[in-house]
Amino acid sequence: MQKLLTWTLGLLVFLLVEKATYAQTTPTTPYRLVIDMVSADTSDHATILRQIRNLWKELPGTQVEIVMHGKALTMVQKGQTVLADPIMALQKEGVVFAVCRNTMKRYKLTESDFIPSASFVPAAIAELVKKQQEGWSYLKAGH
Repeated sequence: MQKLLTWTLGLLVFLLVEKATYAQTTPTTPYRLVIDMVSADTSDHATILRQIRNLWKELPGTQVEIVMHGKALTMVQKGQTVLADPIMALQKEGVVFAVCRNTMKRYKLTESDFIPSASFVPAAIAELVKKQQEGWSYLKAGH
């Protein structure tokens, strides 16, 4: 009887320690990444799309938003983008492609100048600040 009680107590302690260890390694909130895209270089655009796929291999379910401003608007601009299909595929999987309206005004562009995967934010800088304030990780893309 003493051996059974000792064995049961040992098993209980093991299970409690194992659960505590698992809880420490499992995030309680999903990972979130906001990407600051400033480059018009299509190789930078392709690289960030590839990096998102790599991120999802290691951290499945990570929320991603790419905020584009300046010359980076070509990433989702009709007649300029060379990655419309992969962008559309990622958008269907939840990636947000956010275009800065301030930049649109500067370049005299309207929503109709962009592929359907694009969404719009009033100011890229404000969107980046808000996301970081909400706890999103930040990545500067391009050069």
